[in-house]
Amino acid sequence: MNKPPVLLIPGTLCTPEVFDGQVETVKSLAPRVDTVRFNLEASIPEMAETALRSIRSSNHAVVIGFSMGGMVAMEIARRAPERVAGLVLINSNAHADLPGRRLARLKHLREAREHGMASMIRKYYLERYLFKPHADAETLITRMAEELGQDCFAAQVEALATRPDSSEVLAGIACPTLIIGSSDDELCPTSEQLRMHDLS
Repeated sequence: MNKPPVLLIPGTLCTPEVFDGQVETVKSLAPRVDTVRFNLEASIPEMAETALRSIRSSNHAVVIGFSMGGMVAMEIARRAPERVAGLVLINSNAHADLPGRRLARLKHLREAREHGMASMIRKYYLERYLFKPHADAETLITRMAEELGQDCFAAQVEALATRPDSSEVLAGIACPTLIIGSSDDELCPTSEQLRMHDLS
């Protein structure tokens, strides 16, 4: 049986570099591995259209989404389920934005506008992203955010705030689905991973 290609979708303020440690392993399991890069897409549906264009010569792929990328992966499954051979959601969530999150992100965006992306990442994100300090990971997170820049961050703030609830997508999905979570993830807690598992 022919194995489908794999499409990797990064999370908030992540470039494809976030998957560098996994790509070589995944390449041994699939005929092709593609990654998505987001720029100024300001909605999850718009990101899904960008990602769908990355499923190139084949008409379907195993879609792997990390964090915000998982939201995009679920939107792909909503729009074009025939293009999804399998779904992997890593530290993501299926609900619409929670109260207060948009205001917090707008505060972070102001920090980025006034003091730079690196300052914003260090002030608000590194401690929540990492279970414990890790110099290489901190450098990578900061570098990706600086590369994408303030305008990309502003677009992603809007996309996250206006994202649709995808619970019904998981409830109706037909392809094999793997949900991966972390016990210490504040942003996508275990309770949400278990809820998504029960839906799928």
